[in-house]
Amino acid sequence: MTRRLAAALMLLAAVGLHVGLAAPARRQRDEAREEFARLREERERLRAQAARLRRPAVSVGAPSGDAEAVRALRQSFLGALEGLPVRTVRISAGAGRRGVVAARGRLAAEGRQTDLLRAAGRLAEASSGVLLESVRLARAPGDDLRLEIEAFSMRAPADVPTSAFRGQAPADVSTSAFRERPRR
Repeated sequence: MTRRLAAALMLLAAVGLHVGLAAPARRQRDEAREEFARLREERERLRAQAARLRRPAVSVGAPSGDAEAVRALRQSFLGALEGLPVRTVRISAGAGRRGVVAARGRLAAEGRQTDLLRAAGRLAEASSGVLLESVRLARAPGDDLRLEIEAFSMRAPADVPTSAFRGQAPADVSTSAFRERPRR
């Protein structure tokens, strides 16, 4: 009988120890893990925001002359590909006909998906001075992909010739990119 009583007391002590110490310690551990994960996500968000703020502010306007605008667009394409192992690179650029588009161009390259996406990301940044019109990824022969980008650069507002028809978009820009301000 004393053995059973001793076993029951030991069992009761083990349950009390578990409920009194182990369960609260587990809850504290889980709360600490959740707090750590939340703080880690906040840190990464703040790091990304700080990196965006550190980038120099660059206007999207292209140089004023047609030749300079085309050269700047080509340089933006080449800068996006700099240091990336891509092949079969084709770049074409020409002056915009009139209106707000200074230069239009096309970039095609083949390579690994990560490298092509990195190049597209570089061009999508405001500091590139280029506005992307379309981006396409397609299979290329072998294991590689083919990236095709159509982009344009815009003239500075002072360099835009005025249209004879007020509120009409230039022929080389879609009307969604050309918005008229409401009159007062």
